[in-house]
Amino acid sequence: MSDLPIPMTPEEFTPDWLSAALRAGGTLADGSVAAVEASTLGEGFGLLGSLARLRLTYDRPRADAPATVVAKFPAQAEQNLALARQYLVYIREARFFNEIRESITAMPTPRAWYVGYDLESSDGVILLEDLAETRRIGDQVSSPTHAEALQLMTQIADLHATWWGRADEEAVAWVPAFEGPVWMMTTETMRSLWPVYRDLSGHQLTPGMADVIERAWDGLPWLGQQLSRAPMTLVHGDYRLDNMFFPPTEGDPVTIIDWQLMSRGRGPYDVAYFMSQSLDVEQRRATERELLRRYHDGLLAGGVRDYSFDDCFEDYRLATLWCVMYPVAIGAGMAGPTERGAQLNAQTSRRSFAAIQDLDAVSVLPA
Repeated sequence: MSDLPIPMTPEEFTPDWLSAALRAGGTLADGSVAAVEASTLGEGFGLLGSLARLRLTYDRPRADAPATVVAKFPAQAEQNLALARQYLVYIREARFFNEIRESITAMPTPRAWYVGYDLESSDGVILLEDLAETRRIGDQVSSPTHAEALQLMTQIADLHATWWGRADEEAVAWVPAFEGPVWMMTTETMRSLWPVYRDLSGHQLTPGMADVIERAWDGLPWLGQQLSRAPMTLVHGDYRLDNMFFPPTEGDPVTIIDWQLMSRGRGPYDVAYFMSQSLDVEQRRATERELLRRYHDGLLAGGVRDYSFDDCFEDYRLATLWCVMYPVAIGAGMAGPTERGAQLNAQTSRRSFAAIQDLDAVSVLPA
């Protein structure tokens, strides 16, 4: 929560607002921001939020306050903003930084200089550490190296093992589960987006895929129940290349951003989301079992017991079918009318549809 208003445009990040925010966050003990220069970031990248880099000038030289911050604030497109509010994504991420981030030691996350949210409007704002000078952001239109993909499997297994079987603890009970009311809105959301996808992006449907998608909508409540079976863990929820900052040295930890879709559920959800959306089709086909084995080995190393590789693979198939919602949302216009949005639309549709068909994922649904 915060007494400061939530900025809705880059222009609303004024020197006075930023001074108050940095003081509230414990960063600025005295003095103030004298000037700010804002530049928009992430066109065609962020779907449910807006990003701007803010270059700050202070009224006196300071070594203890950031020269630049990345502001994350509500989406500008009306459709995206409405969905973000409906799914409480700004509140989820704000509460992650306020209440959960300190418990996560296995996965680097950026520092938050200020976090604020409004329960009444469901809007939120975060001032984040600017990682661009020291790390390379991933690109979901591209594909990671094999070594990077292995590293990402190790990291997500570490996170899941930390919270494995603990997702019913009071400290995280507010985080939506896949069978809960927040995610169960997805059936109607996707039904409304599906005709738009078919009009705008129907040329990307592979043979038989329309029937698979429509069966998936009907099966979403059942899929949500399956992904919410015990033992649950905390899942990132948006584990894709656009939300990853890679270090200069391969093998060092990757910093993960964007916790707006953090949820409680079966761990392989994050693996399925990553492999069906961020790996090129041939790369996934060639390395799928190896990557999933790396993930499962990481769970075991983290103390997880009574969870076989076969169980892990079946959860992976379930989640791959659930994740078809993302290319449909992107193809219905959520990535925006940019060249990169079109590329993201094409790639996620191609990759997701191929993964579902390769795994015969629709067969997980009850007859």
